[in-house]
Amino acid sequence: MGQYFTKKQLYSVVHSYKRGLGLFSDDYGFNMIDLCQHDGVLLAQIPFKTKHLRGMAAIGDTKDKDVILLNSNRTLAEQNFDCSHEYIHLCIHRRLNKKVFNCLDAIYVKQDEYIEWQANEGAAELLIPYMAFLPMIKSIIYDYQNPYLIQNFKKQAAATFNVTTRVIEYRLESLKYEIHQYLNGIPIDKIKMLSLSQQKRKRINIKSLNEIEKELLTQKYNELSGPNFINFGSL
Repeated sequence: MGQYFTKKQLYSVVHSYKRGLGLFSDDYGFNMIDLCQHDGVLLAQIPFKTKHLRGMAAIGDTKDKDVILLNSNRTLAEQNFDCSHEYIHLCIHRRLNKKVFNCLDAIYVKQDEYIEWQANEGAAELLIPYMAFLPMIKSIIYDYQNPYLIQNFKKQAAATFNVTTRVIEYRLESLKYEIHQYLNGIPIDKIKMLSLSQQKRKRINIKSLNEIEKELLTQKYNELSGPNFINFGSL
């Protein structure tokens, strides 16, 4: 297991590495592949044959010998997050007794779940800083009982942050407690940050915007398909 970080500590560490790339902590929309190459990382995009393999990171004896390999079969937006994920491995997992990280679409038995959480959560904060993300949610989703606004926000946010909607959904899930606080009037610099596991231990149960959207869409579907609904397509 890697060095223990709380969510807040992890974000702080990520911000320091982000500044090392010449960015401010709340910058977004950048191309991480270009930044890694400019930072001296040996990077290549190749068509992997191994199913579900997104990327690989190899820690060199010196920083200028670090390597990132990305699966060119994936979209550029997917690769942008994959590259960020591998970069986090190179940054915060250098002292582990491990030189190579193989990152797959799912958590497998051979992977350390905590290390992968650090890489996923760190990459998410790197690309989608919460200081920019939360105000954007508040300004765009003005009606949280409208699932279509949430859907449209995900698409818009994906384009804005140069990631996929799947990554935005992950962010809405991992930040659901922080989003809840912010939308209920707590200033962004006073928000208490807790990981999902910490929330579970404290018995904090907050619905994410993903869950709210799903519930509202299900409700609308049930209303449309009620006893008075006529399916003309079957006539």
